[in-house]
Amino acid sequence: MVPKIHAKGSSFVGIGQYILHDKDHAQTSDRVEWTLTKNLMTDDPELAVRLMAATAMDADRLKANAGVKNTGRKSSKSVLHLSLAWHPSEGDELIPEEMQRAAELAIKALGAEDRQALIVAHNDEQQPHIHIVINRVSPEDGRMLSSSKEKLNLSRFAEKYEKERGEVLCEQRVINNAARDRGEYVRGEKDVPRHIYELEAANDNRPDIERIKEQQRKLDLALARRTREMRARQAQELARITREQKAARSEINDWAKTQAVRARERVRTEFRPEWEQRYHEQQAARRVFDDRERQLLGRVGNALRSIDFKAMLSAGERRSAMKDAYNAISTSGGRLEAFRRRQELKDCALEQRQRSEETLAVLGVREARDQKHAQQRERFRAERSSIVLKHRLEQAGNRSAWRTRSEQRRAAFEHDRPHTEGVNPNQTHQPTGKQAIEQDERTRRLLESYEQLRSMQHEQDPEKNQGRDDHER
Repeated sequence: MVPKIHAKGSSFVGIGQYILHDKDHAQTSDRVEWTLTKNLMTDDPELAVRLMAATAMDADRLKANAGVKNTGRKSSKSVLHLSLAWHPSEGDELIPEEMQRAAELAIKALGAEDRQALIVAHNDEQQPHIHIVINRVSPEDGRMLSSSKEKLNLSRFAEKYEKERGEVLCEQRVINNAARDRGEYVRGEKDVPRHIYELEAANDNRPDIERIKEQQRKLDLALARRTREMRARQAQELARITREQKAARSEINDWAKTQAVRARERVRTEFRPEWEQRYHEQQAARRVFDDRERQLLGRVGNALRSIDFKAMLSAGERRSAMKDAYNAISTSGGRLEAFRRRQELKDCALEQRQRSEETLAVLGVREARDQKHAQQRERFRAERSSIVLKHRLEQAGNRSAWRTRSEQRRAAFEHDRPHTEGVNPNQTHQPTGKQAIEQDERTRRLLESYEQLRSMQHEQDPEKNQGRDDHER
């Protein structure tokens, strides 16, 4: 048995379209031999795929209901896809029940017994094989299934499974697992792509096959290295402009905070003379109040000034106003309290006017800040669009290089005098630059869009782009 874990994904609909239908996005299902669902409320495979997708999207609610904290690293890769393939010689005696038992053992080896799963058997290959799709999101608490040591666990499962069936077909796996048991680090060989494997197998009887294989693998490695370098550089460029955008936003926010503080301080400085004048008026009014309190008529005048006749005429405030009036007439403390309230009302009016001026001043700063943010976002979008378009052109050139590499490989195996003879293993002969990307109409349109975008940027900010062009050259 050969177990294989495929790249994790986020689309159950996509993987369902692949395993439940024939190849090349066909709607037929002739290659599907049988299906089986686990931990799902239906036997319909199409509905099972939708239920798994719904469970994955509901992960946050499931965590909340189970009391699980929604912390840690977030991942959208909830689709775990693996396949189990048997040797072609086992096809005659391999019944569906045995394949289902192996699938359940593989799921158990991954610690996914409680996860939703869909098992699909195909009949389109010489070797019997099944596909297993597992929802990494738990339907109970929304937790994501760990991927730690999953390949090692499957390797040990496959070894044990073959021993139980009485014949070990993959001896190298047994040797590797024994070395791991001794504490040695052993890494399995990488899978050879199908088109390369079939090409090498078709020419396996050639006397110079090993030399050609080695030569072609060196060429593949050299191009693969350049592809990785291109992708790493592209990721760095995108990360750079993202960092610059965040730094620019932070700089604008810091500027806005500083300007807001200054705006408030300007308003307060303008109001400070009024507050000083207000203080002197309060002191003068207090002296007049105290002088009046020394005479009967003066006390009567203070009392009358303390009565809020308007409030007394209001039904809602009448009782409170009459009480205050009685206190003002009967006690000096009541008159003094009424005097202080009048002064406080004047202070509140002045303070409210100052706060309104401060709010207007800060609002102007915020509007300027928002305008700067909008301009910065436009610059960021324009620069990112330019970089993304450049990356697409580079990727198109890289795809062209891989097509040329594939043609070279085919020529090396199919001709008596391979085209790769005398070729430097560290080089591949493929078109570069515009020659590489002008091979198809779609890429040519990308190039035209890129040139138009660069022209627009030069027209908008020629001085800024001058330094960048010098650097690119």
